Amino acid sequence: MAEHVIDTKNVYEIDRIRVPDAPPDYEDHTADAHYVPAPCQVACPIGTDAPSYIGFIWEGKWAEAFEAITATNPFSSICGRVCDAPCEPACRRAQGDGPLMIRNLKRYVMDKVGNRLDPPAVPVTQTKSVAIVGGGPAGLAAAHQLSTAGYPVHVYEMSDRLGGMMIWGIPAFRLPAHVIQEDIDRLMTRCPGLEVHLNTPLGDGDGAISLDELKQRHDAVLLTIGSWWGKQMGIDGEDDPRVVDGVSFLREVNGGARPEMPETVVVIGGGDVAMDACRAALRLPGCKNVKVVYRRGPDEIPARRIELEGAVAEGIEFIYNTQQTGIVEKGNGIALQCVQTTQGEPDADGRRSPVVIPGTEHEIECGMVIAAVGQQSESAHLTGLGLMGKDRVNTDWVTMRTSDPQVFAAGDGAFGGSTIVMAMSHGQRAAYYVRKFLEGVEEPMPYRTPYRTRQVPVAQDIMWEKFPPQEPEFHGVGENPVEFPEIESTYDDEIARAEASRCYRCDAETGSTDYAVHHREDIFSMARTNPLDTAKHQAMIQRRLSPRHDPFPDGHAATFDDLVFLPANLSRLVIDPYREACRVSVELGDKVKLAQPFLVAGFDDAPKEVRTGVAKGLTDSGAPFIGRENPGEGVTWFQLLEDGDLPSVDAAALIYRLGDTFRSVPLDRPGGDGQLLGLAISSSSILEEAFTYALGSDMEICLLDGSAGLGVRPWAELTNTPNFALARDAVATLRRMNKEEWIDLVWFGGARSGTDAAKMIGLGCRATAFGVQVALATGGRITEDHGIEFSSDRTVEEIADGVANIMKASVGEASMMARCTGKTVLDNLEPEDLRAVTLSTARASGIPLVGTNKPQQAAE
Repeated sequence: MAEHVIDTKNVYEIDRIRVPDAPPDYEDHTADAHYVPAPCQVACPIGTDAPSYIGFIWEGKWAEAFEAITATNPFSSICGRVCDAPCEPACRRAQGDGPLMIRNLKRYVMDKVGNRLDPPAVPVTQTKSVAIVGGGPAGLAAAHQLSTAGYPVHVYEMSDRLGGMMIWGIPAFRLPAHVIQEDIDRLMTRCPGLEVHLNTPLGDGDGAISLDELKQRHDAVLLTIGSWWGKQMGIDGEDDPRVVDGVSFLREVNGGARPEMPETVVVIGGGDVAMDACRAALRLPGCKNVKVVYRRGPDEIPARRIELEGAVAEGIEFIYNTQQTGIVEKGNGIALQCVQTTQGEPDADGRRSPVVIPGTEHEIECGMVIAAVGQQSESAHLTGLGLMGKDRVNTDWVTMRTSDPQVFAAGDGAFGGSTIVMAMSHGQRAAYYVRKFLEGVEEPMPYRTPYRTRQVPVAQDIMWEKFPPQEPEFHGVGENPVEFPEIESTYDDEIARAEASRCYRCDAETGSTDYAVHHREDIFSMARTNPLDTAKHQAMIQRRLSPRHDPFPDGHAATFDDLVFLPANLSRLVIDPYREACRVSVELGDKVKLAQPFLVAGFDDAPKEVRTGVAKGLTDSGAPFIGRENPGEGVTWFQLLEDGDLPSVDAAALIYRLGDTFRSVPLDRPGGDGQLLGLAISSSSILEEAFTYALGSDMEICLLDGSAGLGVRPWAELTNTPNFALARDAVATLRRMNKEEWIDLVWFGGARSGTDAAKMIGLGCRATAFGVQVALATGGRITEDHGIEFSSDRTVEEIADGVANIMKASVGEASMMARCTGKTVLDNLEPEDLRAVTLSTARASGIPLVGTNKPQQAAE
């Protein structure tokens, strides 16, 4: 077997860890060390970069703000008017004088430049095509994602226009048709490979297309059929022709109908459909009074607060704690039979269920009832194929798949009625799983909303904290209500800049523990507070200076942080360690040459895409991999073996895991004499027996598993503190045997950086293997059950870059530690270069603690 030599080209280049560059058509600066996703960005289902576009607004950079808005949102003009804005309740300023008007700021930008700016077109680069059934927000968001990934996409829409409930369910006084068309036109410009088939329902009739036909024409099908039909109330008399469901009523009105209405209309429900229906009814000819009946109280009504307040301002009456029981004839009209309710025990979703109050029966006379009590999906075609449940497509949320492996589903038609931005999120999520299906990935990583950011200065308006929320001008029903004029005006430049300046910019952290978002309001409040108001000053100071927890409590475990390097006395050095390069290469067993003394381990159970990216990153950085399986071609592989495993001819090293029980192992080297042979040990109790056996068997290396779980428990480093005593005892045992240079020690367990790795080299190990540190660099997240979760917001290329960059950064850190101690060779670090700062770490490592007499005392 040929000698394993790792290419050292570019290995010594020191670079900061960074997220790989975003696609060239939009910016991304998540590599900024101070960036954190702001609460508003986290609350947005599609991860809109609100802080950046707000910052651009204050700077007067409209094109840049437009780019930040539209990068993840193909319906930015629409959302600027009718998004339910989950970002606003999440705003940290909501707890003070009121949240930023984030939705209105989006509208301001889109009204200003949205009709004259378009993102660049993305060409078709893939051969496999996707059919999307339904042209609503979920379907079109998915079409946008798939098209920008290069796939040809065909959208089949049963009506004569795109938009779904955005165009058929939201009245023009909130969302004018030209605004919808603006977003649709932008989408078509962005996605030239998107083909639309209007007036093409799903089914078997004339002009329809069946699911089987779609499957034959396309490689994958995504069902986004929406919830187009209103639910029944389940009361007597609701079959009266003067009782209509809210969805059908809005669809008719948005289609252009302006029917003559009775003088009094009752709307039942408290959600978005109810709000739109009651306000639309008020504007139609003949209607003078609209009453909304809701079975819970005003604090429980689900309608967005701004829509509720708008309805009240227009004169609509709300009747709370009232539940419908029936509908009867009453003179020339009808009467809604009702009972009063009170709050009962919380139901399944945590809301308190209404309980009927006996003896409170009464009637509300009217000429029409609009029932807005819920929505549902219907499809006789899908029902016949066994894909429909009671009121929606049977879909698995985890994979967005139906029982047909070629068919996916998303949006309201799959998961029930929701908001526009949530439906868009469903579409983007489904597009990810469709794409992975087309790529042949059987078990894709879980989808995760990606966050992007742009470097934008924080607004410097001196009045930023004193400005109140800038409310847009409200017009109500207007002078000619039946024309459905818009209810609000957009901001002018001055108001928009004032509102934008209010932003705390929670995405732009400073990295200082004393100046975090939590303290910013106090800092500015203290600057404004009268110096004589000592009580207020003392309260704020006390909160900021409250005692912190004891970092060294009883039972404090040994940690890397409690080991520190001793700087060299440079005046006594012959060399200048800050000018002379530090050599970091090392040779294991005189057979495998490493460009740097770092390896990677722990990824055997990671998703395939992660392992592929890690393999590419290891090839680029020249670091070996320790694991049960070879992660990929070109990687120097140290095979971790159990009893019965077959040693591979391709492995650079064969390492048999003993754990804490000694046993003899096979001594074959199928790859020839150039193949390293060694043991993996996690207990000091077997060191002497294992080393005696290893030396007698011509083994060259020993992997010290300080996590006591490598190859047994995924991410074992997160469940145990590193067992430094294992390294201490291994070195002591070899010294006692006078064989210290005969077996090279490799450490695994808890090392998080090049600094930690350098400390292990100082303790006597030739190399260190990283696990969790590399997992985090590839985009993994630590879970509550002490594992690592990988998600979809990193591509294979980005994962590879993360691995390469974290290895480069580790080389730089370790080199600096060695040079600061006066060494120009990393492998020359020794115990005398270290000191312990806690008793527990001194005992575990054998490194002296100042105040103890000798190292042995600390180890006793």
